[in-house]
Amino acid sequence: MAKSDLELRLLGPFRLRCGGSTLALPYGVARLIASLAIMGPMSRSQTAGLLWPDGTEQQALANLRTTLSRLARRTRELVETDGDILNLSETTRVDVDALTRWINDTIYGGGPAGELTGPPADVERPLLAGWPDDWVVDRRDWLRTLTAQALQSAAARLLALGRPAEALPYGLAAVQTEPWSESANRILLEIHARRGDPSSALRQYEKFSGILQRELGVPPAPDIVAVIQQLYPFGTGRVKAV
Repeated sequence: MAKSDLELRLLGPFRLRCGGSTLALPYGVARLIASLAIMGPMSRSQTAGLLWPDGTEQQALANLRTTLSRLARRTRELVETDGDILNLSETTRVDVDALTRWINDTIYGGGPAGELTGPPADVERPLLAGWPDDWVVDRRDWLRTLTAQALQSAAARLLALGRPAEALPYGLAAVQTEPWSESANRILLEIHARRGDPSSALRQYEKFSGILQRELGVPPAPDIVAVIQQLYPFGTGRVKAV
């Protein structure tokens, strides 16, 4: 197994691929690999404490030794050691790294909108779907928020340049990532309006209104209502006339 053949996918379910094939790993081994990919290099004690926080330090370190042994029986190319430090091999391709680079380039790049590139695959999928660990949940929320912000930034830049058709995929993805976000929904409504598609704008407004009502018991913000009122000045069944 060559190091360059290893590809780690953390968006959605955990998957470790080598040369196009998925490698089956025990859950404990997968947690170790994912923790190093997400948190970066850690000492053995830090890694053990993160993965087994409920036992004693000795028990956690024993669990870590067992997990590293299980990993070594499958591959020695994935985790590197430097004294007491554990680190994911730098040649392992990680989908979260590609997504993070795209987020930074999109939010902070400052280039013209023509230089925007589409987000990596699986951009709308949650980090390690279904994993309940606190360190996963915290990083999942952080990544989801930044992903939605990058998608909104891209959509807003394209919309400002009068390119609503190109902005649409970014707006849709932003709402898919954070369905309850008022800023994401506002941008998507504006995109539909600029594309001359009031019916899609109204459907999105009604969908968003339903989410807010179910989750928070509140109506959409006035500026979101105003977008629909401009498209439907005589009102609809859900929106009053201006």
